Amino acid sequence: MNNKISLNKDIGRFIRESRKNKSLTTEQLGRLVKLSQQQISRYELGVTTINVEMLDVFLTVLGKNWSDFIFNVMVCHSDEVERLKNDKFIL
Repeated sequence: MNNKISLNKDIGRFIRESRKNKSLTTEQLGRLVKLSQQQISRYELGVTTINVEMLDVFLTVLGKNWSDFIFNVMVCHSDEVERLKNDKFIL
């Protein structure tokens, strides 16, 4: 359960940092993804679990791709992804 909470917070941190890099407020991002400012805040704080479809919408709107997400978020939560990342840079 702690890993899930930690993962939710890391996903939220990634969304928040990506939003800020685009100079968007939570209200502006909410309009773009058709969610309330409050729901954006819940995702960013890691209070609410985001599903894959919604995460894909966020990535698209924020100009990110799945590789950005995997190597910035998932790598911290998976030994397998960590090995893949290390192998990539060894080549």
